[in-house]
Amino acid sequence: MQTTDTSQRYLLDAYLGEIRGEATFRLLAEALPERAGDLHMLAEVERVTAAYLSHHLLSPVSMDAEAECRAAAKRRVTAMSIDSWAALLEGVTPIVQAAVEKFKAAEAHAPRELLPVYQTFTAHELVLADYLRLEQDGQGGAHLLENYIERVAPKAP
Repeated sequence: MQTTDTSQRYLLDAYLGEIRGEATFRLLAEALPERAGDLHMLAEVERVTAAYLSHHLLSPVSMDAEAECRAAAKRRVTAMSIDSWAALLEGVTPIVQAAVEKFKAAEAHAPRELLPVYQTFTAHELVLADYLRLEQDGQGGAHLLENYIERVAPKAP
């Protein structure tokens, strides 16, 4: 499969972002043990998406790069000082909404052969946005995460 340096950079950045996201949610589960189940499911969405993306990278990512992502996640969680589920939802929602717009824009310029990969990556962020909205509305959104994991996990190596 031929691809451009730009698309490989995008996929690498996306992959590393998922590694960072998984670590962030796992660390937040320690900070908010009463919501650990939700946070571990959010981490699983990130893990499954990273596994899916890794299959489309032209070369493996170094363990050092992944370790730096996990360290960055630790710094991020420490800086967040999250003390409640409501605070987490409020803090994360604008980040996810901005990412959705960024990923949709990238999709519009995706190489044809990678369009399904870009779309899956965008879909994961849309699921997170919908989940956050439902949680903020008090409706519970775990089913959205479960459906995404079931849909994408078989595609990941």
